Amino acid sequence: MISNLITKYLNNQATEKEVELVFEWIAASDANKKEFIALKKTWVLTSIESETKEKDWQSIQNKIKSRKSFNYTTWLKYAAVIIIFITLGKISWSSINNKPKQENSIVLEVENIKKAINLNTNKQNILDVAGKVIAEHNNNEIVYKNETTTKTVIYHTLNIPLGKTFKVKLSDGTTVHLNSGTTFKYPKQFHKKGNRLVYLEGEAFFEVEKDATRPFIVNIADVDVKVLGTKFNVNAYSNNATYSCVLVEGAVTVSHTNNNSLLTPNQKASWTKTDKPFKLEEVNTDLYTSWTKGELILDSAHFSEITKKLERAFNVKIINNNEVLELQEFSGTINFKTSSLENILDLLKFDTYFEYTIKDNQIIISSN
Repeated sequence: MISNLITKYLNNQATEKEVELVFEWIAASDANKKEFIALKKTWVLTSIESETKEKDWQSIQNKIKSRKSFNYTTWLKYAAVIIIFITLGKISWSSINNKPKQENSIVLEVENIKKAINLNTNKQNILDVAGKVIAEHNNNEIVYKNETTTKTVIYHTLNIPLGKTFKVKLSDGTTVHLNSGTTFKYPKQFHKKGNRLVYLEGEAFFEVEKDATRPFIVNIADVDVKVLGTKFNVNAYSNNATYSCVLVEGAVTVSHTNNNSLLTPNQKASWTKTDKPFKLEEVNTDLYTSWTKGELILDSAHFSEITKKLERAFNVKIINNNEVLELQEFSGTINFKTSSLENILDLLKFDTYFEYTIKDNQIIISSN
């Protein structure tokens, strides 16, 4: 029976329950893992050559025998990592030495105060130069008092290090979720009149408070995202080749000099640093907003895309020397808030065997 289930799994035809059974069988013993890997390699090769590989495929299937005992402890460990995980990849395993951990603080810079504020305590008040409380910091969130100003706007800047996320509620009631490695600049109080202008480098999810008289504008380098009240995600890491804006609710306009595009819900606009005609497409918005819930949803994602997100979430550097691994595609959901990086990598190894070591905050994946 198990060989039939693995065949369905590899052909992406297995149900969620059948995928669970395959994973339980793999986790039951090292012998099962080896058989699965061999079977998977053959499955990959059959797509390249048929006649010879068909014999190998049948031969390995015949070797697989059902085993009665399952290691449910092991399975539950991986169940904590994933909700559903179905991979479409092909080939490849090792040693874990020590777990890298770097503690970086979230830093708040205030325009008219030279000293930056480390938000390394669970709770503290944010004061202006006169000693007045203008915001409260509580764990992973800052909430500004709902006030406006008629004076020159003073900007605050939040710097979110790799491995951390944060949330800020601005003085107009807008909530902004900030992803790892993000810099966000915003007024401590918006002006009573005119645009509500903020600046972003990195990734953020916005829930903008409606105000028809004061449009909310997110500036990303030389591109503006203009809204009145809506929910959308902006991805603008400086080391990415492309930037994007994904609209969940309402409407937004992305603009650059004489070029602009209007987005409707479930649309994504993408552009590059040098090429500003906006490319619009329909998308599943959950793929772009799941990080706000501590999840990573994958839909036929290449390994390089996954490693980039894991590097930001866990503040590590992943060096992949396995060329075959990069050819794989992965689909499923990973909870990176409640899982260790080792658990996630070991889970990926179930499908595509590879070996890795951890040294000096680096994950080094061996060559094929």
